[in-house]
Amino acid sequence: MDGRIPDVTVTALEGTPPAELERGQWRLTLHRRSFASPAYARDTGLAEISDARSRRLELALNGAATLTFTLDGASPAAAWLQELTTEVMAWRWDADAAADRLMFRGVVAQTQDSISETVHTVTVTAHDYLSVAFRRPLTSPNDLTYTQTDQDDIAADLLARASDGFTKGDGTPLAPGSHLPLALSRVNPDGSARPGKSGRLRDRTYSGGKSIGEALTELGACQGGYDLDVLPAADSAGTDYLRVFYGAQGVTRSDLVLAYGSSVSSVSRSVNSVDYANYVRTTGADTGPPQQYADAANADAASGIPTEDGRLPVGLWASTANAADVSLDATLADQTAGELERSGILIPSYTLGIRPEWWIPDNPAMGDTVALVIRSGRLDVSTTVRVLGINYAVSDDGAEDVELTVGRPALELTQLFRGLKRDVDALARR
Repeated sequence: MDGRIPDVTVTALEGTPPAELERGQWRLTLHRRSFASPAYARDTGLAEISDARSRRLELALNGAATLTFTLDGASPAAAWLQELTTEVMAWRWDADAAADRLMFRGVVAQTQDSISETVHTVTVTAHDYLSVAFRRPLTSPNDLTYTQTDQDDIAADLLARASDGFTKGDGTPLAPGSHLPLALSRVNPDGSARPGKSGRLRDRTYSGGKSIGEALTELGACQGGYDLDVLPAADSAGTDYLRVFYGAQGVTRSDLVLAYGSSVSSVSRSVNSVDYANYVRTTGADTGPPQQYADAANADAASGIPTEDGRLPVGLWASTANAADVSLDATLADQTAGELERSGILIPSYTLGIRPEWWIPDNPAMGDTVALVIRSGRLDVSTTVRVLGINYAVSDDGAEDVELTVGRPALELTQLFRGLKRDVDALARR
């Protein structure tokens, strides 16, 4: 390596179809990691990874995105790979816009070289910057306390503390190394800009050592909280956006149906009682005796006889949690109520293989609620589900396989589906 950066084009190639580019629908580019903002993709390019194989992009609701791929260790692009100092960007051709769409940006966090007498293969894993925020703890020896503060403001302050505002415990700044290319963006469920704040006032106390990424996701998981994701925008804004969706990510789609035999080519369905609880008890900070706790139950917890509307009793299914960093009773009760909302309805989860000719990104988008229809054997499913994960698997010949993980709708959205059968006894046929 002579230290020169090769001329790599990472901007959209307008009007040029993938067939003429001879690189398939997806392409990967390698970039120099920047610790300043803005840093545009066009200015940080190192190489195009034209020989990547086994490419897979995994996106999850309220979780970090992950990209994995392999390439030949002798590949020209492999020479530019440096753990922690380089980024990978994944682009997908958008036929409607006649341009590449940036789908992922992440740091090369893990590599594995496998060498034999005939082959040298490198397996690469990259994580987006939300994942990096999980590696940033609060460092002050004093508790960080918010009193009657809008949850949007708490999220913004936590993000700042994870990035340029990160300091050692004695207040020594670690900038610019602490920089995260994330800008907070308040958005509505459909992703449009949200002009006002949530209006949800919170009391929170965080102790030193608490993961800031955990604090961000746990705050959103409370009753009346928010969803979040990372929107990569290094091509257009020079940074990425940590989007805070209030009250939940995604909209109700009446124009789409996920139906086995048409839009859906394969189905994997699972029901697990471990994911279900109709009674939740959470232990707080060790301030006792008596022990600080909060608990909550729904009507099913005490059910022992069939109800007039035909619901069969399921009995008590209890779950316990520990929130050692929570010392406020209201906060503990809020978290417990949020957990009961998520786990108190036993709804199957599905992994759906989508037919390639049917799939268009954002149709449905992450968090959207859509109809699901499955008629096969014992399954007679006609219900509504929420998109919880989207996985793209790109084969070596460029073919794209898309999997959707779907499950129960967000609580706020279930009010729109009064006809949704929630009877546990009907689950065997859903």
